[in-house]
Amino acid sequence: MSGKDRKDEGLSEEARRKAEYFEHMSYYRFNGPAGGLTTWNAENGFLEARVRGFRSGFLTGAEYKQLMQCNSLDEVKLALTDTDYGQWITTVAKGTEEKADLYAKRLMKACQDKFLAEFEYLRMHATGHMQTFLDMITYGPMIENFCKLIIALQKTDNAEEVLEELKNADPLGAYPHLNSIVAFDKADDLLTDLFDSLLVDTPVSKYFWQYFLPEMTDEDEKKEDGSHALRKFTAEVQLDIMINTLQKYLLEDMYNYSRELGGETWDIMKDLLEFEADRRTINVTVNSFGTPLNEPDRHDYERKMLYPNFGELHPDGQTILSGYGPKPGVSDFATLANEFKQKTLRFSGILQDEENYVYAMRQEEAKMFAHGFDSQSHYGCFYAFYKLKQIELGNLQLIFDTISQPADVEQKRNLFKSVTPIFE
Repeated sequence: MSGKDRKDEGLSEEARRKAEYFEHMSYYRFNGPAGGLTTWNAENGFLEARVRGFRSGFLTGAEYKQLMQCNSLDEVKLALTDTDYGQWITTVAKGTEEKADLYAKRLMKACQDKFLAEFEYLRMHATGHMQTFLDMITYGPMIENFCKLIIALQKTDNAEEVLEELKNADPLGAYPHLNSIVAFDKADDLLTDLFDSLLVDTPVSKYFWQYFLPEMTDEDEKKEDGSHALRKFTAEVQLDIMINTLQKYLLEDMYNYSRELGGETWDIMKDLLEFEADRRTINVTVNSFGTPLNEPDRHDYERKMLYPNFGELHPDGQTILSGYGPKPGVSDFATLANEFKQKTLRFSGILQDEENYVYAMRQEEAKMFAHGFDSQSHYGCFYAFYKLKQIELGNLQLIFDTISQPADVEQKRNLFKSVTPIFE
């Protein structure tokens, strides 16, 4: 009897199916729901208590008002000392002749470091399902980092210049050997080295393969690696399309994984991820306005390929969006909003105002993920914590950038309209 047969002996058909799925996806294998009334606190109670403690550290509406009334970065720093950012922000001292934008970057980095420390604390203490779940959250930033690297390699083959570009990489998606690109000998073919030496050993490599394999030719397959395909597709395909496709694959993967976990986690994550899928579907459509993806011969197939295969808009709403095309004399956005209103589809209210669309969508996102903390004994609160922290850090970035630049009161007031309070 093989080792696999011994491991599967005595399992039900449902349990065996889950085991095969987890093994195939290189995930932690466990048969049964992620926690329960009898086991949740023993397995995950400590980390859930910690993440709910972190929740209390989000900036309040009153604190945002205080920050937006500041006239200098030093005043912003002083205002933040009374918040959970205090112990991180007080270590940042302005140089004697330091420019405001550089000072703002260092203040922002201190705020990002706080979130990174909190999230890494959760990851270090997680095991089993929880560890896999938290790792999957980092896959999105990791994909973005590799795509930034690919973009840099398209611009130059100089390894030092590439390394300079990587200074803006998201630390949450850090890969230990990413910077080793500078040590590669074949400086004339860094894309090949990227795939052969780095990408294949990462947990996100399966998404890149999923993207490349359908288009690989017999010549590519004979090479028995993806380096040729990587160079060809990054040269021929718009990189923003590749990034959106990879992120779509990750979103679908997390959806399937959450469904396999079952229980309360699936009940919560289903709503959160379906919102993510619908928002991505609409954003892809709106962002395609004025691009080749909105042309009649491309929007019905190529744009549709960027839509996730789940969500409230799937499939009927996505069919409407994929078939949507520009109409002479009518705003693309107005036409789209009218079609949503007629079909009474989700987000129809958000799409009524093109000028405030991005802010309205962010507000809806903040409300949606705040509900991730409503119940207990599930992983949804960890995902909600990550998503809400991204909104908060975006708010702080806007505040730092606005105050560091010369602007009159009215200009600042207009910019601050985009600040999105959380748990309000």
